[in-house]
Amino acid sequence: MRDLPATPPDTLKRARRIAMEAGLRYVYTGNVHDTEGDTTYCPGCRQPLIVRDWYNINTYAITNDGRCPHCGTAIAGRYQHFDKAFGARRIPVNMAAN
Repeated sequence: MRDLPATPPDTLKRARRIAMEAGLRYVYTGNVHDTEGDTTYCPGCRQPLIVRDWYNINTYAITNDGRCPHCGTAIAGRYQHFDKAFGARRIPVNMAAN
């Protein structure tokens, strides 16, 4: 899809808002600089749990058993403890059919 222009950030932000208004809990814009839209919030207490900016994870605050450390709400997903910062990196993906 390299022949198509990138989706404008405002479109991504609007799509995130629509998804959240529809009841989805873990929606983030991704692939753009939008700390507010890239942050995962606890659905119980609304505290920020994973604060991202572009490909960087700046804050990671989920317990090893996948709960909010502030209120104990279970957060959907699989989690583990990270010993070092999780920074920007590109992972090549071969899109050609094998």
